[in-house]
Amino acid sequence: MALQQQVKKSNRGISLFSLKQRQAFGRFNQALGEWLLNSWATIITIVLGVIVATALAIPFLSYFGLDVIAKPLFFSLHFICAQVPSHSFYVFGHQLGLCERNLSIYTSMFLGSLVFVLSKKRMPGLPWWFWILMLLPMAWDGITQMFGWRESTWVLRIVTGTLFGLGNIWFVLPLIQKSLVETLPAQISR
Repeated sequence: MALQQQVKKSNRGISLFSLKQRQAFGRFNQALGEWLLNSWATIITIVLGVIVATALAIPFLSYFGLDVIAKPLFFSLHFICAQVPSHSFYVFGHQLGLCERNLSIYTSMFLGSLVFVLSKKRMPGLPWWFWILMLLPMAWDGITQMFGWRESTWVLRIVTGTLFGLGNIWFVLPLIQKSLVETLPAQISR
């Protein structure tokens, strides 16, 4: 017990950072937080754009003999896509980095988030029931294919993937923006 009190007394006077360093760190955190609050949708748009651009660049890189770059990019996209060869598009005889459905999902999500950002985050959100309706075609396509009732076509994968991607972005981004707008004034007034 006496040892704990001695340690507490000695730690009170010792600080890893000076007052100026802590204030600078606080200002940095404040600035970073404000930047993230203002730029969150742009960051999402850029990430989605990079995913689509990477998937589209892979066959071109392979065609020009840059497999040293193309193969690691292709394998890195395997974390978000199964890359089934029979369900993928080919350019110059080389497979795109995403299958047909995922290419349409990520492309539509990128374009939807781009519209959201360009509209200055004023795009109205989807009602939840309409969002579910936009997800159902892909669910039906996937379930009927999974049980072997039929084989999906590239057209169905593109259409259902596009509806799925647009539906998710159109529902989620305005919902996030609405939550931020409603929450921030309440926290500032405290």
